[in-house]
Amino acid sequence: MKTVDIHELDSIIGGDSISGTVINAFTNVIKLLLDAGRSVGSAIRRVAEGNLCPLE
Repeated sequence: MKTVDIHELDSIIGGDSISGTVINAFTNVIKLLLDAGRSVGSAIRRVAEGNLCPLE
């Protein structure tokens, strides 16, 4: 194995700019939007069918 000196360590580039935390937050936003869409769609369907629960 090659020994790396201090000057070569400064020039090492690696890794991605997207971390696991960013990906997790992005997927959570997508899940939230999908759940909201399902809820709105279900509410529209129930109103159109007249299948609402009475408030009393």
